[in-house]
Amino acid sequence: MAEVLLENLTKVYDKKVTAVSRVDLHIRNGEFLVLVGPSGCGKTTILRMIAGLEEITEGKVSIDNTVVNDVAPKDRNVAMVFQNYALYPHMTVFDNIAFGLKMAKMDKALIKQKVAQTAAMLDMEKYLDRKPKALSGGQRQRVALARAIVKSPKVFLFDEPLSNLDAQLRTQTRAELKRLQQQLNTTAIYVTHDRTEAMTLGDRIAVIKDGRLHQVGEPLAIYNDPANLFVANFIGTPGINLIPGSLMSVGGKFTFKNKEMEKPLPHLSAGAENGTPVMLGIRPENVFVAQDGIKTTVDLVEQLGGESLLYASSDGGYKVIARINGNLKLDQNSNINLDFKAEEAHIFRESDGQRIR
Repeated sequence: MAEVLLENLTKVYDKKVTAVSRVDLHIRNGEFLVLVGPSGCGKTTILRMIAGLEEITEGKVSIDNTVVNDVAPKDRNVAMVFQNYALYPHMTVFDNIAFGLKMAKMDKALIKQKVAQTAAMLDMEKYLDRKPKALSGGQRQRVALARAIVKSPKVFLFDEPLSNLDAQLRTQTRAELKRLQQQLNTTAIYVTHDRTEAMTLGDRIAVIKDGRLHQVGEPLAIYNDPANLFVANFIGTPGINLIPGSLMSVGGKFTFKNKEMEKPLPHLSAGAENGTPVMLGIRPENVFVAQDGIKTTVDLVEQLGGESLLYASSDGGYKVIARINGNLKLDQNSNINLDFKAEEAHIFRESDGQRIR
């Protein structure tokens, strides 16, 4: 395994389109780091620069304390798993897995041994003589993983490898992938736009938007302590509730206010001008049905067994989602009051999206 260091990493296309802008990131030995963000945010470009498949405009990539900007991809001791599997259709599973070892002119007996060991690890021994067209999507993905694993790289690079799988298989393969990474004790960098995947797989996650790194940290730390409005809104399923209003300060005490309510915020201590336009962010699990509070109309109730998701529209024109324990039964278009735990609220300036602490 190896640590990976990105310093001031920048990618500009045609001298005018900035895909990645001054990213600084330290991926630790044996860590599973997830790069997450919306489509087109630059996360795959970052991965390809680490792999050597994309030229670096500015900055440095170091692997195992060695700057690799000018090192050929095949000499970086990394293995990349692609979204579309990238298998050779005319080769058997065995030959697909063994391809990189053959190119390295490894001894045939050793190749056979390593392929057999890797196939057994992924429960693919009985498919070694088949061609990719005779495999399911999940099996093809295992072949792609095996081809990466068999090389014993210092770093695994994953570019949305599970996006072509159905929901159930994706969940199952996520668990296997995490188990394999821990078993092999190898550094892994994983790209996805799926926030659930990021939360469940990553030791840490790095949130990217418009080519910039917005926040990096452990998944729950980012979920509970987002740096700005984008991070708060992007991380978490279902998304955070955002309620427009103003931040009022009287005698050093802060209150959130809009046409529908005034809510004291005793946990807020940072300075802000009286009347600052803000967005209040509150997670669905911190919203509850109440006697008084935000007046809403029920849009939908999703009963999920142990819990229910309540979707409602407020009289003020914004949406509110509540995650309620148990099976909640409410008619569509019925009226209900919702309240929230003030101490769990995050406040973001409307002007720039930065959080007021």
